[in-house]
Amino acid sequence: MPVTWMTAIGAALPYIESVAKLALPVFKQRKSDKEAADSLQKQIEELQTAVTHNAEHVRALAQQLQTTVSALEQAGVQLAQAQRRQQRWAVLALALGAVALLLALVALLR
Repeated sequence: MPVTWMTAIGAALPYIESVAKLALPVFKQRKSDKEAADSLQKQIEELQTAVTHNAEHVRALAQQLQTTVSALEQAGVQLAQAQRRQQRWAVLALALGAVALLLALVALLR
């Protein structure tokens, strides 16, 4: 088992060296203070723009939600009115049925 690791490391060593030679200068470069400040200012401006857009979208969603809730409340009121109307018709039909039953019993008994 240790022999296979040694051969793998030995085969990868030349490639690791060439990658390190190319990558190390990139990591060693530092931005100047002015470039860093400009970059930071640009990031702050981008974040402020994003926050502004998000706030606008949240406001629009809140308005849509308010409209939806209002429509649901109105539909609930209409549904309650329709239910009361149907209940009145059902009570009337039951009363008429009871009257018809009484009339039928009176007619049978005579």
